Amino acid sequence: MRERLKHDLFPSLPAAPKGKVILTGLAGLAEFVAKADPEFAANAMLCAINQATYLLKRQLQSQAENFKENGGFTERLHTTRIQSRAEQSGTPLCPLCNQPMRRRTAGKTSRQFWGCPAYPNCKGTQDIET
Repeated sequence: MRERLKHDLFPSLPAAPKGKVILTGLAGLAEFVAKADPEFAANAMLCAINQATYLLKRQLQSQAENFKENGGFTERLHTTRIQSRAEQSGTPLCPLCNQPMRRRTAGKTSRQFWGCPAYPNCKGTQDIET
């Protein structure tokens, strides 16, 4: 029964004997439950529930991993807004971390360059074009 519920339609099943219904996959679950003996119907429903909770658990784990890597909606919205402002103002983006760069001045030479605002964690720099 579990193997049949893994698929929407379970291939290569023999024809059902007269007066009996065969579980043909997840797509045929409602028909099977309506016509099968109560014990078989309950077993099929328990298997379907078990499969649904397993898939939901995997989806939650995947979303948690995605959240850890990419952040939530508000964080992505903030990043997009900052990048949009930088593009409109002509400020280049850091080649390493993609944040809008800031104009910096080297202490000894007084040379100006674009520096990453995340310094010292990110050491992205870019020459200012004259």
